Amino acid sequence: MERLFGTDGIRGIPGEYPLTDGMIFKLAKAVACLLLCQKNQKEPAGRGLTVVVGKDTRLGGRRMEVVFLNGITSYGIDVLLSGTIPTAGLAFLTKELKADLGVMISASHNRAEENGIKLFSASGYKLPGSQEDRIEELIFNNFRDSDLSSYACGAIRRIEDVQKRYTGFIKSAAPRLELDGFKLVVDCAYGALSDIAPLILKELGAEVISINDQSDGMNINLNCGALHPENIAQLVVSHKADAGFCFDADGDRLILVDKQGNILDGDYIMAIIGGYLLGKNKLPKRTLVTTVMSNYGLHKAIEDAGGRVISTDVGDRCVVEACLKNNLIFGGEQSGHIVFLDHSTTGDALITCLQILKVMKETGKPLSELSQCMRPLPQVLINIKVKEKKPIAAMPRVSEVISCSQSRLKGNGRLLVRYSGTESVARIMVEGENQNFIESIGNSVAKAITEEIG
Repeated sequence: MERLFGTDGIRGIPGEYPLTDGMIFKLAKAVACLLLCQKNQKEPAGRGLTVVVGKDTRLGGRRMEVVFLNGITSYGIDVLLSGTIPTAGLAFLTKELKADLGVMISASHNRAEENGIKLFSASGYKLPGSQEDRIEELIFNNFRDSDLSSYACGAIRRIEDVQKRYTGFIKSAAPRLELDGFKLVVDCAYGALSDIAPLILKELGAEVISINDQSDGMNINLNCGALHPENIAQLVVSHKADAGFCFDADGDRLILVDKQGNILDGDYIMAIIGGYLLGKNKLPKRTLVTTVMSNYGLHKAIEDAGGRVISTDVGDRCVVEACLKNNLIFGGEQSGHIVFLDHSTTGDALITCLQILKVMKETGKPLSELSQCMRPLPQVLINIKVKEKKPIAAMPRVSEVISCSQSRLKGNGRLLVRYSGTESVARIMVEGENQNFIESIGNSVAKAITEEIG
């Protein structure tokens, strides 16, 4: 069966498959069917169903929202609208308001012209793959309206105190944190944190220089934010700021810049906070969860601090699932998705921001010093746009180059080749002791893939 859901929801260009109005309407109907069937099986008769719907600042989000609302309310399901909100805020509201489902309209770090839909369960976690599979099955099997009981049209209401609820929740993750004396540069990526992030940091006492916080709906992620932290590095230095914080459009990624202008990705964040928690004996089982994309330097830093690392597949949902399975609370991705399950059900860049500032405040150390806990191995990341996601095993030439490259590494490095779960992109990661050598490895694999499906 054709796949709609990737590693983080459904993504594409609005108006084009799979985000045509018709497909979004079918998705809403399938979600309604899933919820109504669950209600009939588990819930007392007569209890209404409620869905919370939010979006980031993309121009196409409003139209997608309207189409989805028409579909979901036609089956008697009520909707609470949050308006513009970060993804983690939508997950929080879904759980806080005891809704049956959360729907986030966002394509996260993707280009402004793209968009997507992520679904959250009533508990605030991303919808399990089994339920995404069920939704796809309903869509492609073209279930009939007669398969559902007749319901009156659902109501649509706006949540009036969204910002107050969410800011209170964020602050509760770092109680008694005071940031007087801190000067911070914040890059909001023209996204969902444009108002909230500067507000919270100022309320905690910091001097804040906020940039890229006036969205026109089409500048989201454009040469800014977590994808381009190099663009604020000079600002941090020139303003003599203590740190720079680079968010992405829906506020679930964070990349840091220290006062010297050095860029610190998610691996550094996990090394700093992981080491801090280990030192406080507050990391359950002394274990951190990350993905196969994380640098081996992170593993070494955690091991040197007396902990251990569990690696999982790419995607913050995989990190969360591994944490839940192993009764752990902390993990993340090199890309900047960081998860604190003792505070939130999904990656929240603002919570991560405050936790980093908490470590800086308590230790009295700048980021440039804290980051010395990790020495990353040289790493090469190459992204190649592809026409199709053809299985690697079905491309003999590519498989041969990969096998040869792994032999050349001879156990002194590693090679990972995978397709993005959210874009038509092949990703190549090579890690080893010598930069020139791993670049040659990455380029040879990239050439083979380009010749085959680029």
